[in-house]
Amino acid sequence: MTELDRMIATAFASEGKQEDVNKVYLTLLRTPLYVPVKKTDPSTNHIDEQEPFSPLFAKIENNYFLLAFDTLERLTYWAGDQFDQIDYVEISGKEMISGINEGVYFCLNMGTEHYKEFSPDEVKRLKTIVSKIDQIQ
Repeated sequence: MTELDRMIATAFASEGKQEDVNKVYLTLLRTPLYVPVKKTDPSTNHIDEQEPFSPLFAKIENNYFLLAFDTLERLTYWAGDQFDQIDYVEISGKEMISGINEGVYFCLNMGTEHYKEFSPDEVKRLKTIVSKIDQIQ
C-alpha cells in the first residue's frame, strides 16, 4: 500500500471529510506518476517541443479519461501483455494536473483496490491548488 493509497482509504473511510480529501490532493501533487503514452517511432527522431509525449486516453460516452499510476509496477500490471505496445512517462502529480485539459477525467491506479477517479470538477479544484502553490513559490 502506497502513501497515496493510505490517504485515499482514509478519505473514503471518513466519507469525504474535507481535511482528508485535502490530504489526498496534496499527496497526489507531490507523488511521481507513471502515465501511459503512445509509443513513438525511434526512426523518426521527431520530438515536438510543445507536446513531448501523447498520453493514452480512453473515450467513453464522449468523456475523456486520462490514466496514471503511482508505481511502475501498477502500470505494468494494468498494461499486461500489451506493455510492449506503449511507452510511459514519469511526471509529478503537480505537473500532470497542470497539463490536463478541462473536461478530462483523471483515473488514478485503474484496476487496483484504491482506484480513484477525479471528475473534471475535482481536476479544476486541483488546478486551483497548484495555482496557489505556484503563487507562494
